[in-house]
Amino acid sequence: MGQKTITIKADYIGSEVKNGRVKVGDKLHLDVSRIRRIFAWRHKYYIEYETEKADYYRQHIEAPPPYAVALKHRVEEYKVEICNKCGRIIEWDADEPFCPRGCHDYYDDWDYREETRQRFVVDSDDEVKQFIEKVLGVKAEHADSLRRYTAGGFTPLFKLVEIDVELFKSRVVGVAVVENPAFEHTDYDSIDAAQKKYEGRYIVAARRIEYGREYLLFRYQGEPNLALLDKLHQEYVEKERKEKEKRRRVEEEIERSRREEEEKWSNPQRVIETIRRALPEWADGAVVVVKSVCGEDCDVHHAVYPVKRSNRGDGYYYSPEWKTLSVGVPDRFLEKFADYTILRDGKALKVKQVKNGGRYVTLKPA
Repeated sequence: MGQKTITIKADYIGSEVKNGRVKVGDKLHLDVSRIRRIFAWRHKYYIEYETEKADYYRQHIEAPPPYAVALKHRVEEYKVEICNKCGRIIEWDADEPFCPRGCHDYYDDWDYREETRQRFVVDSDDEVKQFIEKVLGVKAEHADSLRRYTAGGFTPLFKLVEIDVELFKSRVVGVAVVENPAFEHTDYDSIDAAQKKYEGRYIVAARRIEYGREYLLFRYQGEPNLALLDKLHQEYVEKERKEKEKRRRVEEEIERSRREEEEKWSNPQRVIETIRRALPEWADGAVVVVKSVCGEDCDVHHAVYPVKRSNRGDGYYYSPEWKTLSVGVPDRFLEKFADYTILRDGKALKVKQVKNGGRYVTLKPA
């Protein structure tokens, strides 16, 4: 069978080249010398590949959409230092090399070597330009870029057609065909605003960037065909409708659960009875304790500990080392019992904690 050029669809392309091959998707390893072109569209790759075994790849073959953007690809060589004992890539502490597995400490004759490896690089510097040309059917030339961040920047004084398209690195969220486009520039520390105007016909594409948006302006030749752009807009509208409906159903479910919890646990006596049923045989009651877990923010919740009656007075005690009781009461309904001791007879006593410096905490009547 002769050589054929097929197009393989894949979710991702690996970066490491081993024995002249790169991993594509979950199962395939392609010969990098046989890869002719790569296209991208909405998180998928379409790889033109020469092979004599087209049948082997038949379940992965799929032609790219007409507006998929072409990517550049190449194989690069790079140097790495390898541990001679375990083969791990060595790391550096200041100017001192070390093996992450600790071989530099285990072996007196520890050393490392330099290896040349290969990686597969995929990139694009004009994907938005390609997208504009394919969707609108024009010849485009990038003219300028303006950015808008939370703290300020440029805002278009015209409306863009809303879309949501993932290319390779760019997420395009709006396109406009506009004559004499104007932008307003504002800054968070100033009340003044200035305008930036362009003369002539432009296509403006908005893409998301970290903490903001970038507006790419293109001069163009030809008459834009808006049919595909309108199709992408309708897809965006339908997607937003479905997501809105999904959020509505989630909110309704949360509200339904909240109402059910309210009906079940709003009666304090039911909370008390639930705690009593969870008491171990040796316990005389339980105390609801406020707990804080702090990272970047502090999360406050309530834990229920079993308690024992003190032999030294009329109080009780517990140990933070004891296992908490699993009562199944939502935290917001335990909150009203914070620093209360629930006794076996159902009484709820307000207490204050007295820490004695040991493993136990004494609970005295408040």
